[in-house]
Amino acid sequence: MILPADRKNRNLLYLKRELCILAILLLVAVLCCPAAATRDVKVGLTELRPILYTDDQGKPTGFFVDLISDVAAQEDWNVIWVRGSLSESWDRLSTGEIDLLPGVASTPERENRIDFSHESALSVWSQVYARPGSGINTILDLEGKRIAMTRGAQSGIAFQDYARKFGVNATYIEKNTPAEIFSATASGEADALVVYNTAGQADAVTYGLAATPVMFNPTQFGFAVRKGTNKDLLTAIDQYIAKGKDDPSSTYSQAMQKWFGIKSSPVIPFWLVGGLVAVAFVAILFFGMSFFLRREVRRKTAELSRQNEELRAAYEQLSATGQELRTKYQELGRSDQALMQARSKLSLLNTVTFQDIQNGIFSLSGFISIAYEAKELDAAQASLKRCEGILHSLSESLAFAKKYQDLGIQQHRWQNVNYVLITAISHLDFSRIRRTVDLSDLEIYADPLLEDVFVTLMENVLQWGAGATEVSIRYRENPESVTILIENNGPGIPADQKEKIFSRENSQKGGFNSLFLAREILSVTNITIVENGEPGKGARFEISVPKGTYRFAKADE
Repeated sequence: MILPADRKNRNLLYLKRELCILAILLLVAVLCCPAAATRDVKVGLTELRPILYTDDQGKPTGFFVDLISDVAAQEDWNVIWVRGSLSESWDRLSTGEIDLLPGVASTPERENRIDFSHESALSVWSQVYARPGSGINTILDLEGKRIAMTRGAQSGIAFQDYARKFGVNATYIEKNTPAEIFSATASGEADALVVYNTAGQADAVTYGLAATPVMFNPTQFGFAVRKGTNKDLLTAIDQYIAKGKDDPSSTYSQAMQKWFGIKSSPVIPFWLVGGLVAVAFVAILFFGMSFFLRREVRRKTAELSRQNEELRAAYEQLSATGQELRTKYQELGRSDQALMQARSKLSLLNTVTFQDIQNGIFSLSGFISIAYEAKELDAAQASLKRCEGILHSLSESLAFAKKYQDLGIQQHRWQNVNYVLITAISHLDFSRIRRTVDLSDLEIYADPLLEDVFVTLMENVLQWGAGATEVSIRYRENPESVTILIENNGPGIPADQKEKIFSRENSQKGGFNSLFLAREILSVTNITIVENGEPGKGARFEISVPKGTYRFAKADE
């Protein structure tokens, strides 16, 4: 029999036990709920000032650090920074060691294994930096140079593709961080470096380097995660950036002002409108010229095709006239070959002119922005001075293209070299120069612009052959060719300049009066020209005409 007192004690015991169990459950719930709410996010930390790097106290800092810290606070993320080079960070993202990689650009190749944010956080471009006085002004100036680049960076990958399009061969030196490539260039290990402009602004000053006009590859910087994972991170970041761009007081807008001096504003500044109008005008000018060149090529190509068809018809109709028929057929073959060379040269001209103007437009936009943001008048004037130089360079490119466009288009023909020379000299004042000419009745098969070749060579005697009093023009027969020699008794050409005088860059600078164009005119029919004079004793240009493209009129008769 249970006494009432015992029953009461037992009930109290049950009540205490239930209360203890309830207290334990509440404690577990309180402890577990915060843990479930907070999410650990491992983020790659590369060294790319000023967008993402480690400061002097060893703490993560930079533009993307400000963004990630703010969005993490809103989304209740616990950010864990994982330091490493860019190449190491890409590997860690691929293996899942990190969840998020900021400050990177998407490419078709990367999109096969990486997911990228859709909202751009920052617009940048790639730029080449070098030591002051390097002479690097275009992509062609980097031929044979040693170029330093950050391992795994899209700026370096894009530069190699850019160089290949222009046939530029360079040696590439890869380093792990931008600081290392700046150090290598400053010490002379490399001739130049390529890096994003945001990374180069501060380091260029630190290492005593200067930005060159070679700017390319406009790129949008954003965030990346491993394919098929952590898409919720990208969604939250896209929404955060889109909202921040529309709010001048947001952390995003403040970070743009803090790190890059860019104010968020819904109104387009007047200076930017003017700059865009100027850029649009240059672009329209270029595309108009490009359209004109294409139309002329099509027209001339159709004309040459028609002429070729006529020659083929003549071949079929005059099959009984053996030797005459073979001669016409040989000329047809030369016309076909010259047509293909003309197409190739015009395609090269179109590509180089387009890239010159594209680079010029991009550089103009950059220097206009620099001038607008300059706090001192002298700095703004310096940027505008650079703009003036770029516009002058674009004008020269267009002028050169206009003269080059007719090369190889007109029907090639046999030309008496003596008559061509006399016509060329008639345009010049050769009263003080004694001439000796021995060309017999030599004829060569060449472009109708052959007269321009001899005008250029004779002009060089007057302009660059200081002190020259006589010039000799003669020919020399060889087993498989004929060589036309043009010699003068001037100072001659230095040994290290003998090939450079034929370069396109030298021609654009006015050096030796378009010898580049002269060589191109001759090459259409496989004729070559070199300078083999002895420095100090006079210049000697040698034009080599291969067998089948020369003849002697009297001998043929």
